Amino acid sequence: MLTLTAPPPDAIRTLADAMVRLTRTDVFFSTLAFALNPQFTDDPTMTTACTDGVRVLLNPQFFTRLSVSEQVALLKHEVMHVAFEHVFRRGDRHPKRWNIACDYVINLIIKQEGGALPGGGLCDEQYEGLIEEEVYERLPEGIEDRFDLGDLRESEDGLSPEERAALRASVRERVLQAAQVARMTQENLPAGIERYLNEILQPQQDWHELLAEYLTAQEKSDYDWMHPNRRNSVLQVYLPAIHQIGALEHIAIVIDTSGSISEEELLRFTGEILGIVDVCFPRTITIIPCDAEVYEPLVFDLVPQSDEVMDGLQRSGALKGGGGTDMPVALDWIDNNQRFDVPPAVVLVMTDGDTPYGDERPYPVIWCITSSEGNVPDPPWGRTVRIA
Repeated sequence: MLTLTAPPPDAIRTLADAMVRLTRTDVFFSTLAFALNPQFTDDPTMTTACTDGVRVLLNPQFFTRLSVSEQVALLKHEVMHVAFEHVFRRGDRHPKRWNIACDYVINLIIKQEGGALPGGGLCDEQYEGLIEEEVYERLPEGIEDRFDLGDLRESEDGLSPEERAALRASVRERVLQAAQVARMTQENLPAGIERYLNEILQPQQDWHELLAEYLTAQEKSDYDWMHPNRRNSVLQVYLPAIHQIGALEHIAIVIDTSGSISEEELLRFTGEILGIVDVCFPRTITIIPCDAEVYEPLVFDLVPQSDEVMDGLQRSGALKGGGGTDMPVALDWIDNNQRFDVPPAVVLVMTDGDTPYGDERPYPVIWCITSSEGNVPDPPWGRTVRIA
């Protein structure tokens, strides 16, 4: 792990000035940059700047030699490594080659936004419009030996899969909060950031339409000051929660946490759940992790909001699993559970479809499957939606 250092006062002032400049020009980047708290390091192996996905570290000599516009661009560069979850998406790829591919994607976005890239920054128009994985495959052989770059340092060494997932979820929450602040101040997000948020982090289903038949109509929209809309709390603004016409009394969601489920699929499940919370206003939501057995459910009452549910899902160990797959055991748990004050109006099962389906149940079940219909046919009973 890189060590921090106490830099000269002029370096501290230089960084502070760059952060102020960033605040004046870009709400999204500055919000996320302040959350990451950029600091200096004296590690001799880090000659420029780097991020481990949860913090930004800078070489003081390198940073202070840059112009102010280059310093701002460098901070944006490191912030985008975090926003695009590059540390977590690397997988088994060659670390330096992956970093080069990520740099090409990021620097093209900065250039398109009018930023001043520091000398030596990788930028090539041939990679425009490609995602990092595509750039990685197209890079020439041996390119990792031609450049001496600040790199992506692993922040999750030694963590369990559950802890690693929680760390990634916390990073995602920071990104979503920064995007929310930017939108609330009417700032347009950079096209690359907007595309990533829309494609990776947002629900794909229109859940209000899909679950309309299970909604309980209210006479009017209610303004509830007892449960403030915490989605605005990042600006310290507290507004009443709005209970719109139509709400779910209780929804149960089974999450497949078996060994065949990737981290990207877990993120997809999380995004869809947050979409349900935001548009269907369930008064109670029960989330049931399951592989071949049921783990401790997460129960949210009193019209929970998305940040409350997100906090619960990203707690270490909240989504246990990693074993075989048998989703009907979760349905059996629902059948036999006596703790429900109100039975679920509908049960969603979020899975890749690599599971037995068991017997049909007397209550509505919707299978939310990440695999395509060509790879996994529709279940023999219940309703099916694809969230790939």
